[in-house]
Amino acid sequence: MLCIATFLIFNSFIMISQFQFWVFAFYISGGNIGEGAGLAGLVGTLGIVAGFLVIVMVTWLGTKIGKKNAFFVSTGISMFGYALKWFCYTPDYPMLALLPAPFLAFGLGGLFTLMGSMIADVVDLDELSTGERREGMFGSVFWWVVKVGQSLAILLGGFLLYSTGLDPALGANQPEGTIFWLRFYDAFVPLVASGIAIFAVYMYPITEGSALEVRTELERRRGAG
Repeated sequence: MLCIATFLIFNSFIMISQFQFWVFAFYISGGNIGEGAGLAGLVGTLGIVAGFLVIVMVTWLGTKIGKKNAFFVSTGISMFGYALKWFCYTPDYPMLALLPAPFLAFGLGGLFTLMGSMIADVVDLDELSTGERREGMFGSVFWWVVKVGQSLAILLGGFLLYSTGLDPALGANQPEGTIFWLRFYDAFVPLVASGIAIFAVYMYPITEGSALEVRTELERRRGAG
């Protein structure tokens, strides 16, 4: 379940990562690639700064309401940010594109802040069941899934971009429907993927209570040994 959630959130982000620039260049900036690049730089910088704050916030939240609930909150906030793209990425108010960035930072920021800790709970449960400590195996499988997914996401992202009919040489005079599909994929592919990821983590069976029970039993066994 954790691999599925990570696969969906991280790789949907990778899949559409290039779409945002083209939306900025050919929709918000009317074909001015220089202005689009400048706006993309501002949005990206704001997202990075917000990402550092998100790590602190999600860490605190995880200790207060539990890791699963913190994941639901952080991913839900990022979904709100993706939905905002549809309304805030507009040529009428270009700087409004900055608004979704802090919300979007909760997606990857929350994901990679929480996943390592949740995998550790899986490792504890496995040790309780098998008597072996195999965090290396679980970590390897997790990151293998991430890397394979990243490769697939780059490939599929290229096909999606091609399907829009985008032709940079045409500037603002793109074929009919191109801008719509660029905006649609940019906003709604990661939004839907994040929703499925929330369901996957909901189905993940380890709770804060059960994780504590496992940890207590492991410490008792080690003490007894």
